[in-house]
Amino acid sequence: MPTVSASGLRARFEAFTAPPTPAVAVEIAAGHVAVGRLRAAGSGHLHGLRAGARSLLPGAVVASAVRTNLADLAVVADPLRVLLEELGAVDAQVTLLVPDLTARLALLTFEQLPAKSEELAPLARFRLRKSLPFAEEQAVISCQPLTATRLLVAFADRARIDEYEDCLEQAGARAAAVLPAGLACLSAHPVLDDAALLLRADSGCLTSAFCRHGRIEFFRALEIGVAPVFEDAFPSVAYFRDALETGAEAAPATPVLFTSGLPVELTARLAQESPWATWQAAEIPASGLDTAGGDDGGSSGDALLAVAGALRGRFS
Repeated sequence: MPTVSASGLRARFEAFTAPPTPAVAVEIAAGHVAVGRLRAAGSGHLHGLRAGARSLLPGAVVASAVRTNLADLAVVADPLRVLLEELGAVDAQVTLLVPDLTARLALLTFEQLPAKSEELAPLARFRLRKSLPFAEEQAVISCQPLTATRLLVAFADRARIDEYEDCLEQAGARAAAVLPAGLACLSAHPVLDDAALLLRADSGCLTSAFCRHGRIEFFRALEIGVAPVFEDAFPSVAYFRDALETGAEAAPATPVLFTSGLPVELTARLAQESPWATWQAAEIPASGLDTAGGDDGGSSGDALLAVAGALRGRFS
């Protein structure tokens, strides 16, 4: 593989402000690979979406911020190439989605953010330097201002991003941008734009997140056991309710809580403990969806949620 400079890696990790949104999205997850393709790039809707997913063998992807994630690239690249070929996306520039335990997110608050965008990354790096789980010089950081005082920061070890980009290139495509998959999921359904909590379980990780008026307010990726349990999920539900009740803006009459990948019995218990909310599966809009051949890596709603969100394009 050719050597890529640190600035080149950083540019590819700039997933928040790099229009237009690529017309192809690829997710490499712990349990599956998924590919989605739109007829037109950056269209902001999901009409004309073709997508497919394939299951991976257990252990093919082990999400971690500090350890090797893909021990054998071919085990992941081979089924991914099949999907790229089925969707006519070989040699495409894509939005690459990686696990939330690999590329982390942080919401940072300052007295005032600098006006110059080039000053944001050094500011975030200084704030995060003691909490990074890897050497500071290895950090690839991307920033997006949310308000005059709040900053959304994505960060990862460049060696981990290399693994996923190498796998993608071996499969026949190239990364134009890189996103944590959970962040992309927040774009998958219009209802998630405002005051709806997303709980997403994916092979050892539980991601909780919500937005207000299209602006991310909370994001948490928790390393868990094989499957999430009540004690993993309920604190985020309680925090979500408190945020709605104590916020300056009026809370919706019936808040919505979306789930993806949660066991049925866990969702039922959470709903029982939260009668103030409506619970539903986080499914992508079916209008215009054309599913590619092959297995679906689980339920199509769960396996395709992240690629659909990336193609909707709010965070790209």
